[in-house]
Amino acid sequence: MRKLLLLACSAFVLELPAYAAEVELKIDLPDAKLMLPPVSPPQLQKEGLPLPLENDLVNEVLAFVTRRDFEGALGRIREREGELLALLESGDPEGQIQLSVVPGGFNPERRGMSVSATLLYMIGHVYLSLERYAPAEIAFQNALVPLPDYLRVHESLGLLYLTTERYEEARVHLVRAAELGLNTANLHAALGYLNQETQNYWGAASAFEQALALDNGNESWQRGLLFALIQSRQYGSAMTLIEQMLQGNADDRDLWLYRSQAALSTGERDLALSSLETAIRLGDDSAANRQVCATLHMELGSIARAVELLKGGDADDMEFPFVYQALQWLERKGEWDYMQDLLVSLDARRAALTETEQSQLLAREAALRLHANDRQAARTALQRSVDLDPSNADALMALGQLYREARDYDRAELLFQRASAYDLYRENALVYMAQLAIDQENFARALELLRDVVSRNPARVDLRRNVETLENLVLLETDD
Repeated sequence: MRKLLLLACSAFVLELPAYAAEVELKIDLPDAKLMLPPVSPPQLQKEGLPLPLENDLVNEVLAFVTRRDFEGALGRIREREGELLALLESGDPEGQIQLSVVPGGFNPERRGMSVSATLLYMIGHVYLSLERYAPAEIAFQNALVPLPDYLRVHESLGLLYLTTERYEEARVHLVRAAELGLNTANLHAALGYLNQETQNYWGAASAFEQALALDNGNESWQRGLLFALIQSRQYGSAMTLIEQMLQGNADDRDLWLYRSQAALSTGERDLALSSLETAIRLGDDSAANRQVCATLHMELGSIARAVELLKGGDADDMEFPFVYQALQWLERKGEWDYMQDLLVSLDARRAALTETEQSQLLAREAALRLHANDRQAARTALQRSVDLDPSNADALMALGQLYREARDYDRAELLFQRASAYDLYRENALVYMAQLAIDQENFARALELLRDVVSRNPARVDLRRNVETLENLVLLETDD
Protein backbone atom coordinates (compact mmCIF):
# COMPACT_ATOMS: atom_id res chain seq x y z
CA MET A 1 0.00 0.00 0.00
CA ARG A 2 2.75 2.40 1.01
CA LYS A 3 4.61 1.69 -2.25
CA LEU A 4 1.51 2.44 -4.35
CA LEU A 5 0.96 5.73 -2.54
CA LEU A 6 4.59 6.68 -3.08
CA LEU A 7 4.30 5.94 -6.80
CA ALA A 8 1.16 8.07 -6.99
CA CYS A 9 3.07 10.94 -5.46
CA SER A 10 6.14 10.66 -7.67
CA ALA A 11 4.67 12.30 -10.76
CA PHE A 12 2.71 15.24 -9.43
CA VAL A 13 5.16 18.05 -10.20
CA LEU A 14 4.09 20.03 -13.26
CA GLU A 15 6.55 21.27 -15.83
CA LEU A 16 7.89 24.67 -14.86
CA PRO A 17 6.49 27.28 -17.24
CA ALA A 18 8.84 29.69 -18.95
CA TYR A 19 8.17 33.13 -17.60
CA ALA A 20 8.85 35.23 -20.68
CA ALA A 21 8.08 38.87 -20.11
CA GLU A 22 6.23 39.96 -23.23
CA VAL A 23 8.06 42.82 -24.89
CA GLU A 24 5.83 45.70 -25.93
CA LEU A 25 5.66 45.98 -29.70
CA LYS A 26 5.90 49.52 -30.95
CA ILE A 27 6.91 50.67 -34.39
CA ASP A 28 9.76 53.15 -34.61
CA LEU A 29 7.79 55.85 -36.39
CA PRO A 30 9.40 58.76 -38.24
CA ASP A 31 8.88 62.19 -36.75
CA ALA A 32 5.96 64.10 -38.17
CA LYS A 33 7.35 66.12 -41.06
CA LEU A 34 5.61 69.32 -40.10
CA MET A 35 6.41 72.68 -41.57
CA LEU A 36 5.39 75.86 -39.84
CA PRO A 37 2.60 77.47 -41.85
CA PRO A 38 3.75 80.64 -43.56
CA VAL A 39 2.69 84.04 -42.35
CA SER A 40 -0.39 85.13 -44.20
CA PRO A 41 0.33 87.85 -46.75
CA PRO A 42 -0.33 91.22 -45.14
CA GLN A 43 -3.90 92.32 -45.62
CA LEU A 44 -5.40 95.66 -44.74
CA GLN A 45 -8.57 95.75 -42.69
CA LYS A 46 -11.17 98.40 -42.21
CA GLU A 47 -10.16 98.71 -38.56
CA GLY A 48 -6.48 98.87 -39.51
CA LEU A 49 -5.78 101.44 -42.21
CA PRO A 50 -2.63 103.48 -42.78
CA LEU A 51 -2.44 107.20 -42.27
CA PRO A 52 -2.96 109.13 -45.52
CA LEU A 53 0.69 110.15 -45.53
CA GLU A 54 1.65 106.48 -45.26
CA ASN A 55 -0.44 105.20 -48.19
CA ASP A 56 2.29 105.40 -50.80
CA LEU A 57 4.83 103.68 -48.52
CA VAL A 58 2.41 100.92 -47.63
CA ASN A 59 1.65 100.27 -51.28
CA GLU A 60 5.36 100.16 -52.13
CA VAL A 61 6.04 97.75 -49.28
CA LEU A 62 3.16 95.52 -50.42
CA ALA A 63 4.72 95.40 -53.90
CA PHE A 64 8.10 94.33 -52.45
CA VAL A 65 6.41 91.70 -50.26
CA THR A 66 4.46 90.32 -53.21
CA ARG A 67 7.80 89.75 -54.95
CA ARG A 68 9.16 88.30 -51.67
CA ASP A 69 11.87 90.94 -51.71
CA PHE A 70 11.85 91.52 -47.97
CA GLU A 71 15.30 93.12 -47.87
CA GLY A 72 14.13 95.58 -50.51
CA ALA A 73 11.00 96.26 -48.49
CA LEU A 74 13.03 96.93 -45.35
CA GLY A 75 15.40 99.21 -47.25
CA ARG A 76 12.49 101.26 -48.58
CA ILE A 77 10.97 101.57 -45.11
CA ARG A 78 14.34 102.65 -43.73
CA GLU A 79 14.54 105.44 -46.29
CA ARG A 80 11.23 106.85 -45.05
CA GLU A 81 11.09 105.73 -41.43
CA GLY A 82 14.70 105.35 -40.36
CA GLU A 83 14.07 106.77 -36.90
CA LEU A 84 11.20 104.32 -36.30
CA LEU A 85 13.28 101.34 -37.42
CA ALA A 86 16.14 102.46 -35.20
CA LEU A 87 13.80 102.42 -32.22
CA LEU A 88 12.45 98.98 -33.12
CA GLU A 89 15.91 97.51 -33.58
CA SER A 90 17.14 98.99 -30.32
CA GLY A 91 14.24 97.45 -28.42
CA ASP A 92 12.56 100.84 -27.81
CA PRO A 93 13.71 100.88 -24.17
CA GLU A 94 11.77 104.05 -23.28
CA GLY A 95 8.52 102.99 -24.96
CA GLN A 96 8.43 105.92 -27.38
CA ILE A 97 6.58 103.96 -30.09
CA GLN A 98 3.69 103.17 -27.76
CA LEU A 99 3.15 106.89 -27.26
CA SER A 100 3.19 107.55 -31.01
CA VAL A 101 1.08 104.74 -32.49
CA VAL A 102 -2.44 105.64 -33.65
CA PRO A 103 -5.29 103.59 -35.15
CA GLY A 104 -4.80 105.03 -38.62
CA GLY A 105 -7.44 105.95 -41.13
CA PHE A 106 -8.17 109.58 -41.90
CA ASN A 107 -5.73 111.83 -40.06
CA PRO A 108 -4.43 114.57 -42.34
CA GLU A 109 -2.13 116.07 -39.76
CA ARG A 110 0.83 113.94 -38.82
CA ARG A 111 2.24 115.25 -35.61
CA GLY A 112 5.72 114.35 -34.52
CA MET A 113 6.42 110.67 -35.08
CA SER A 114 2.82 109.42 -35.26
CA VAL A 115 2.67 105.99 -36.86
CA SER A 116 -0.34 103.86 -37.71
CA ALA A 117 -0.93 100.37 -36.34
CA THR A 118 -1.13 99.22 -39.96
CA LEU A 119 2.34 100.43 -40.87
CA LEU A 120 3.72 98.75 -37.75
CA TYR A 121 1.93 95.55 -38.83
CA MET A 122 3.57 95.80 -42.27
CA ILE A 123 7.00 96.45 -40.72
CA GLY A 124 6.53 93.53 -38.31
CA HIS A 125 5.64 91.26 -41.23
CA VAL A 126 8.84 92.21 -43.07
CA TYR A 127 11.00 91.62 -39.99
CA LEU A 128 9.29 88.28 -39.32
CA SER A 129 9.88 87.18 -42.91
CA LEU A 130 13.56 88.05 -42.46
CA GLU A 131 13.63 86.06 -39.18
CA ARG A 132 14.45 89.17 -37.19
CA TYR A 133 12.15 88.29 -34.37
CA ALA A 134 12.97 90.90 -31.73
CA PRO A 135 12.03 94.03 -33.75
CA ALA A 136 9.10 92.12 -35.32
CA GLU A 137 7.72 91.37 -31.86
CA ILE A 138 7.96 95.00 -30.76
CA ALA A 139 6.25 96.17 -33.96
CA PHE A 140 3.35 93.73 -33.55
CA GLN A 141 2.93 94.43 -29.83
CA ASN A 142 2.73 98.17 -30.46
CA ALA A 143 0.28 97.68 -33.32
CA LEU A 144 -2.10 96.14 -30.80
CA VAL A 145 -1.97 99.17 -28.48
CA PRO A 146 -4.57 101.29 -30.34
CA LEU A 147 -6.23 98.26 -32.00
CA PRO A 148 -6.30 95.36 -29.49
CA ASP A 149 -8.59 93.36 -31.83
CA TYR A 150 -6.36 93.64 -34.90
CA LEU A 151 -6.78 89.99 -35.86
CA ARG A 152 -4.03 89.82 -38.50
CA VAL A 153 -1.55 91.10 -35.94
CA HIS A 154 -2.68 88.44 -33.47
CA GLU A 155 -2.12 85.79 -36.15
CA SER A 156 1.34 87.10 -37.03
CA LEU A 157 2.40 87.50 -33.41
CA GLY A 158 1.15 83.99 -32.65
CA LEU A 159 3.24 82.59 -35.51
CA LEU A 160 6.28 84.52 -34.29
CA TYR A 161 5.94 82.99 -30.82
CA LEU A 162 5.33 79.57 -32.35
CA THR A 163 8.52 79.89 -34.40
CA THR A 164 10.51 80.88 -31.32
CA GLU A 165 8.94 78.06 -29.25
CA ARG A 166 7.12 80.38 -26.84
CA TYR A 167 4.09 78.16 -26.97
CA GLU A 168 1.85 79.62 -24.27
CA GLU A 169 2.20 83.11 -25.72
CA ALA A 170 1.59 81.69 -29.19
CA ARG A 171 -1.63 80.04 -27.98
CA VAL A 172 -2.97 83.32 -26.56
CA HIS A 173 -2.65 85.18 -29.86
CA LEU A 174 -3.62 82.35 -32.24
CA VAL A 175 -6.75 81.59 -30.23
CA ARG A 176 -7.58 85.30 -30.12
CA ALA A 177 -7.29 85.51 -33.90
CA ALA A 178 -9.72 82.61 -34.20
CA GLU A 179 -12.12 84.20 -31.70
CA LEU A 180 -12.08 87.39 -33.75
CA GLY A 181 -13.27 85.42 -36.78
CA LEU A 182 -10.13 84.57 -38.72
CA ASN A 183 -10.83 81.29 -40.49
CA THR A 184 -7.84 80.49 -42.68
CA ALA A 185 -6.15 77.17 -43.35
CA ASN A 186 -2.87 78.66 -42.13
CA LEU A 187 -4.35 79.65 -38.78
CA HIS A 188 -5.83 76.20 -38.16
CA ALA A 189 -2.56 74.58 -39.25
CA ALA A 190 -0.67 76.82 -36.81
CA LEU A 191 -2.98 75.70 -34.01
CA GLY A 192 -2.41 72.10 -35.09
CA TYR A 193 1.36 72.60 -35.00
CA LEU A 194 1.11 74.27 -31.59
CA ASN A 195 -0.99 71.44 -30.14
CA GLN A 196 1.36 68.88 -31.63
CA GLU A 197 4.39 70.51 -30.04
CA THR A 198 2.65 70.69 -26.65
CA GLN A 199 1.44 67.06 -26.96
CA ASN A 200 -2.25 67.96 -27.08
CA TYR A 201 -2.86 65.42 -29.83
CA TRP A 202 -6.66 65.55 -29.77
CA GLY A 203 -6.48 69.32 -30.27
CA ALA A 204 -3.87 68.86 -32.99
CA ALA A 205 -6.05 66.38 -34.87
CA SER A 206 -9.06 68.72 -34.73
CA ALA A 207 -7.03 71.72 -35.91
CA PHE A 208 -5.38 69.87 -38.80
CA GLU A 209 -8.78 68.53 -39.88
CA GLN A 210 -10.08 72.10 -40.09
CA ALA A 211 -6.99 73.20 -42.01
CA LEU A 212 -7.44 70.35 -44.50
CA ALA A 213 -11.12 71.19 -44.90
CA LEU A 214 -9.93 74.50 -46.37
CA ASP A 215 -6.85 73.14 -48.20
CA ASN A 216 -7.10 69.36 -48.57
CA GLY A 217 -4.01 69.00 -50.75
CA ASN A 218 -1.42 70.06 -48.19
CA GLU A 219 0.74 67.00 -47.52
CA SER A 220 2.44 68.48 -44.46
CA TRP A 221 -0.90 68.98 -42.77
CA GLN A 222 -2.03 65.49 -43.77
CA ARG A 223 1.03 64.05 -42.05
CA GLY A 224 0.43 66.27 -39.06
CA LEU A 225 -3.11 64.92 -38.83
CA LEU A 226 -1.89 61.34 -39.25
CA PHE A 227 0.66 61.69 -36.46
CA ALA A 228 -1.94 63.27 -34.17
CA LEU A 229 -4.47 60.51 -34.90
CA ILE A 230 -1.91 57.82 -34.06
CA GLN A 231 -0.83 59.58 -30.87
CA SER A 232 -4.43 60.08 -29.75
CA ARG A 233 -5.21 56.43 -30.54
CA GLN A 234 -7.80 57.19 -33.20
CA TYR A 235 -6.59 54.24 -35.22
CA GLY A 236 -9.66 53.78 -37.38
CA SER A 237 -9.49 57.36 -38.64
CA ALA A 238 -5.73 57.04 -39.03
CA MET A 239 -6.08 53.92 -41.17
CA THR A 240 -8.66 55.63 -43.40
CA LEU A 241 -6.30 58.56 -43.94
CA ILE A 242 -3.34 56.26 -44.59
CA GLU A 243 -5.20 54.30 -47.25
CA GLN A 244 -6.18 57.57 -48.93
CA MET A 245 -2.60 58.87 -48.88
CA LEU A 246 -1.18 55.57 -50.16
CA GLN A 247 -3.32 55.82 -53.27
CA GLY A 248 -1.18 58.68 -54.47
CA ASN A 249 2.12 57.51 -53.01
CA ALA A 250 2.32 53.73 -52.70
CA ASP A 251 6.11 53.79 -52.31
CA ASP A 252 6.10 56.03 -49.26
CA ARG A 253 7.96 54.01 -46.63
CA ASP A 254 6.77 56.21 -43.76
CA LEU A 255 3.11 55.63 -44.61
CA TRP A 256 3.61 51.87 -44.46
CA LEU A 257 5.18 52.27 -41.03
CA TYR A 258 2.19 54.26 -39.83
CA ARG A 259 -0.09 51.62 -41.34
CA SER A 260 1.78 48.93 -39.44
CA GLN A 261 1.46 50.80 -36.14
CA ALA A 262 -2.27 51.42 -36.63
CA ALA A 263 -2.86 47.75 -37.44
CA LEU A 264 -0.70 46.60 -34.53
CA SER A 265 -2.62 48.82 -32.13
CA THR A 266 -5.95 47.30 -33.21
CA GLY A 267 -4.70 43.72 -32.93
CA GLU A 268 -4.45 43.11 -36.70
CA ARG A 269 -1.10 41.33 -36.47
CA ASP A 270 -1.11 39.96 -40.04
CA LEU A 271 -1.77 43.40 -41.51
CA ALA A 272 0.84 44.96 -39.21
CA LEU A 273 3.40 42.41 -40.35
CA SER A 274 2.72 42.78 -44.07
CA SER A 275 2.86 46.58 -43.78
CA LEU A 276 6.12 46.45 -41.84
CA GLU A 277 7.68 44.07 -44.36
CA THR A 278 6.72 46.49 -47.13
CA ALA A 279 8.41 49.35 -45.26
CA ILE A 280 11.56 47.27 -44.81
CA ARG A 281 11.53 46.39 -48.50
CA LEU A 282 11.23 50.11 -49.29
CA GLY A 283 14.38 50.84 -47.31
CA ASP A 284 13.47 51.16 -43.64
CA ASP A 285 16.61 50.14 -41.76
CA SER A 286 15.48 50.70 -38.18
CA ALA A 287 16.79 47.96 -35.89
CA ALA A 288 13.76 48.48 -33.65
CA ASN A 289 11.41 47.77 -36.54
CA ARG A 290 13.34 44.66 -37.57
CA GLN A 291 12.89 43.42 -34.03
CA VAL A 292 9.15 44.05 -34.10
CA CYS A 293 8.96 42.38 -37.50
CA ALA A 294 10.87 39.35 -36.18
CA THR A 295 8.56 39.12 -33.17
CA LEU A 296 5.47 39.17 -35.38
CA HIS A 297 6.97 36.49 -37.64
CA MET A 298 7.72 34.38 -34.58
CA GLU A 299 4.14 34.75 -33.35
CA LEU A 300 2.69 33.87 -36.73
CA GLY A 301 4.93 30.87 -37.33
CA SER A 302 7.48 32.24 -39.82
CA ILE A 303 10.41 31.21 -37.66
CA ALA A 304 13.05 31.19 -40.39
CA ARG A 305 12.27 34.79 -41.38
CA ALA A 306 12.23 35.86 -37.73
CA VAL A 307 15.70 34.45 -37.10
CA GLU A 308 16.96 35.93 -40.37
CA LEU A 309 15.82 39.39 -39.27
CA LEU A 310 17.35 39.08 -35.82
CA LYS A 311 20.63 37.82 -37.23
CA GLY A 312 20.75 40.23 -40.16
CA GLY A 313 20.68 43.55 -38.32
CA ASP A 314 23.49 45.37 -36.63
CA ALA A 315 23.98 43.38 -33.44
CA ASP A 316 24.86 46.48 -31.43
CA ASP A 317 21.49 48.06 -32.29
CA MET A 318 19.39 45.04 -31.35
CA GLU A 319 17.59 45.36 -28.04
CA PHE A 320 18.33 42.34 -25.90
CA PRO A 321 14.76 41.77 -24.60
CA PHE A 322 13.55 41.11 -28.16
CA VAL A 323 16.33 38.64 -28.88
CA TYR A 324 15.91 36.91 -25.54
CA GLN A 325 12.16 36.59 -26.04
CA ALA A 326 12.83 34.99 -29.42
CA LEU A 327 15.20 32.49 -27.78
CA GLN A 328 12.54 31.56 -25.24
CA TRP A 329 9.96 31.06 -27.97
CA LEU A 330 12.33 28.90 -30.00
CA GLU A 331 13.00 26.82 -26.91
CA ARG A 332 9.30 26.33 -26.20
CA LYS A 333 8.64 25.37 -29.82
CA GLY A 334 11.58 22.95 -29.85
CA GLU A 335 13.29 24.79 -32.71
CA TRP A 336 16.75 23.89 -31.46
CA ASP A 337 18.66 24.47 -34.70
CA TYR A 338 17.29 27.98 -35.09
CA MET A 339 17.99 28.60 -31.43
CA GLN A 340 21.59 27.53 -31.94
CA ASP A 341 21.96 29.85 -34.96
CA LEU A 342 20.61 32.80 -33.04
CA LEU A 343 22.84 32.14 -30.04
CA VAL A 344 25.91 31.96 -32.29
CA SER A 345 24.97 35.28 -33.89
CA LEU A 346 25.09 36.89 -30.45
CA ASP A 347 28.69 35.91 -29.76
CA ALA A 348 30.09 39.16 -31.11
CA ARG A 349 28.08 41.29 -28.73
CA ARG A 350 28.41 39.32 -25.48
CA ALA A 351 31.00 41.68 -24.05
CA ALA A 352 28.55 44.57 -24.43
CA LEU A 353 25.80 42.80 -22.49
CA THR A 354 25.14 43.48 -18.83
CA GLU A 355 25.82 40.72 -16.34
CA THR A 356 22.06 40.14 -16.01
CA GLU A 357 21.73 39.75 -19.78
CA GLN A 358 24.74 37.41 -19.95
CA SER A 359 23.17 35.35 -17.18
CA GLN A 360 19.91 35.05 -19.11
CA LEU A 361 21.77 34.04 -22.24
CA LEU A 362 23.67 31.32 -20.38
CA ALA A 363 20.38 29.92 -19.06
CA ARG A 364 19.14 29.51 -22.63
CA GLU A 365 22.43 27.91 -23.66
CA ALA A 366 21.96 25.47 -20.80
CA ALA A 367 18.56 24.52 -22.17
CA LEU A 368 20.19 23.81 -25.52
CA ARG A 369 22.83 21.62 -23.82
CA LEU A 370 20.13 19.74 -21.92
CA HIS A 371 18.36 19.03 -25.20
CA ALA A 372 21.64 17.55 -26.45
CA ASN A 373 21.79 15.51 -23.24
CA ASP A 374 25.06 17.18 -22.23
CA ARG A 375 24.21 17.64 -18.59
CA GLN A 376 27.70 18.58 -17.50
CA ALA A 377 27.87 21.47 -19.98
CA ALA A 378 24.36 22.51 -18.96
CA ARG A 379 25.32 22.51 -15.28
CA THR A 380 28.44 24.57 -16.00
CA ALA A 381 26.42 27.14 -17.97
CA LEU A 382 23.78 27.38 -15.25
CA GLN A 383 26.36 27.80 -12.53
CA ARG A 384 27.99 30.64 -14.46
CA SER A 385 24.51 32.12 -14.98
CA VAL A 386 23.80 32.09 -11.26
CA ASP A 387 27.26 33.49 -10.46
CA LEU A 388 26.66 36.42 -12.81
CA ASP A 389 23.15 37.09 -11.52
CA PRO A 390 22.18 35.44 -8.24
CA SER A 391 18.60 36.65 -8.76
CA ASN A 392 18.11 34.68 -12.00
CA ALA A 393 15.35 32.44 -10.67
CA ASP A 394 14.98 30.63 -13.99
CA ALA A 395 18.60 29.47 -13.76
CA LEU A 396 18.23 28.66 -10.05
CA MET A 397 15.28 26.37 -10.79
CA ALA A 398 16.99 24.63 -13.71
CA LEU A 399 20.21 24.11 -11.75
CA GLY A 400 18.23 22.81 -8.80
CA GLN A 401 16.61 20.22 -11.07
CA LEU A 402 20.02 19.03 -12.25
CA TYR A 403 21.23 18.60 -8.70
CA ARG A 404 18.02 16.76 -7.84
CA GLU A 405 18.64 14.36 -10.74
CA ALA A 406 22.15 13.82 -9.36
CA ARG A 407 20.60 13.16 -5.92
CA ASP A 408 22.48 16.09 -4.46
CA TYR A 409 19.44 17.03 -2.43
CA ASP A 410 21.04 19.62 -0.16
CA ARG A 411 22.25 21.77 -3.06
CA ALA A 412 18.96 21.32 -4.87
CA GLU A 413 17.02 22.38 -1.76
CA LEU A 414 19.16 25.49 -1.35
CA LEU A 415 18.63 26.53 -4.98
CA PHE A 416 14.86 26.02 -4.82
CA GLN A 417 14.72 28.02 -1.59
CA ARG A 418 16.52 30.90 -3.28
CA ALA A 419 14.15 30.75 -6.25
CA SER A 420 11.11 30.78 -3.92
CA ALA A 421 12.02 34.32 -2.87
CA TYR A 422 10.73 35.56 -6.26
CA ASP A 423 6.97 35.84 -6.67
CA LEU A 424 6.73 34.38 -10.17
CA TYR A 425 8.67 31.28 -9.13
CA ARG A 426 7.57 30.78 -5.52
CA GLU A 427 4.78 28.32 -6.19
CA ASN A 428 6.78 26.06 -8.47
CA ALA A 429 9.81 26.24 -6.20
CA LEU A 430 7.72 25.02 -3.26
CA VAL A 431 6.33 22.20 -5.39
CA TYR A 432 9.85 21.15 -6.39
CA MET A 433 10.94 21.27 -2.77
CA ALA A 434 8.01 19.00 -1.96
CA GLN A 435 9.21 16.62 -4.66
CA LEU A 436 12.66 16.65 -3.08
CA ALA A 437 11.12 15.73 0.26
CA ILE A 438 9.24 12.85 -1.38
CA ASP A 439 12.45 11.66 -3.03
CA GLN A 440 13.87 11.43 0.48
CA GLU A 441 10.60 9.95 1.83
CA ASN A 442 10.12 12.96 4.13
CA PHE A 443 6.35 12.94 3.60
CA ALA A 444 5.53 15.26 6.50
CA ARG A 445 7.77 17.94 5.00
CA ALA A 446 6.28 17.41 1.52
CA LEU A 447 2.76 17.66 2.96
CA GLU A 448 3.61 20.91 4.72
CA LEU A 449 4.97 22.44 1.53
CA LEU A 450 2.02 21.40 -0.65
CA ARG A 451 -0.49 22.64 1.91
CA ASP A 452 1.32 25.97 1.78
CA VAL A 453 0.96 26.05 -2.02
CA VAL A 454 -2.76 25.17 -1.95
CA SER A 455 -3.47 27.72 0.80
CA ARG A 456 -1.83 30.45 -1.26
CA ASN A 457 -3.51 29.32 -4.48
CA PRO A 458 -6.78 27.39 -3.96
CA ALA A 459 -7.07 27.09 -7.75
CA ARG A 460 -4.38 24.38 -7.67
CA VAL A 461 -6.97 21.61 -7.52
CA ASP A 462 -4.44 19.36 -9.26
CA LEU A 463 -2.47 19.21 -6.01
CA ARG A 464 -5.33 18.31 -3.71
CA ARG A 465 -5.16 14.62 -4.56
CA ASN A 466 -1.42 14.73 -3.86
CA VAL A 467 -2.13 16.35 -0.50
CA GLU A 468 -4.58 13.54 0.29
CA THR A 469 -2.04 10.93 -0.79
CA LEU A 470 0.63 12.46 1.44
CA GLU A 471 -1.80 12.63 4.34
CA ASN A 472 -2.34 8.89 3.97
CA LEU A 473 1.40 8.25 3.86
CA VAL A 474 1.94 10.30 6.98
CA LEU A 475 -0.83 8.33 8.71
CA LEU A 476 0.83 5.06 7.69
CA GLU A 477 4.12 6.25 9.15
CA THR A 478 2.36 7.25 12.35
CA ASP A 479 0.72 3.82 12.61
CA ASP A 480 4.09 2.13 12.10
